[in-house]
Formats: sequence, C-alpha cells, structure tokens
Amino acid sequence: MSEVLSEMRKLDKNKNPIPFTISIRTFNQQNKSGGRFVTYENATLMQPPKTAGVLRLSQDIDFKNPNHWKNRTRNIKTNEGIKKIHILFILKFNGLDVIL
Repeated sequence: MSEVLSEMRKLDKNKNPIPFTISIRTFNQQNKSGGRFVTYENATLMQPPKTAGVLRLSQDIDFKNPNHWKNRTRNIKTNEGIKKIHILFILKFNGLDVIL
C-alpha cells in the first residue's frame, strides 16, 4: 500500500503530478451503502496549496486541513472532477492488483 501512495505522489520534471489509473470499491459511510467497482483513468493526486493560509478563489475562507493521514483518504483529480477516495478500498493501481 505504501508503494501505491508513493507512486501517487510522484511529480515529473516540471513539478506536475504524474497521471495514473486507479480502480476502487465505493462506499458511503453515512448510509452504509456502496460496493460499486469504479476505475478512474488519467487521475492525479491533488496537491496541497504551496503556501499555508491561502484563500480559496470561490469562497472567502482559508483552506481547511482534511486530515487525510488520520482518515486514510486522498483527493484525486479525474476527468469527472475531484473525488475523495479511501486508500483501503484501492483494488488496482496502474493495472496491478493492490495487496494490503
């Protein structure tokens, strides 16, 4: 699992995230539903703001800390928009099976 997370964080020589393909199992914790198998192609890991305390463009509030480490979640940018995924539900990464 740690290898997958380090691959997700990799940047190219221009400091841009390297795209990857990821397959996950969905789950909604509020209503305890899910189980769909979803594949996101050409996804990239969202990067935190370069400077702390940066304001959002659409709202007049600071970025909040999403506690990804504690919650075991990551935000990825896909062709369908920004998605939050739970790292324990990753099944495949770049076509390879993920073993916990």
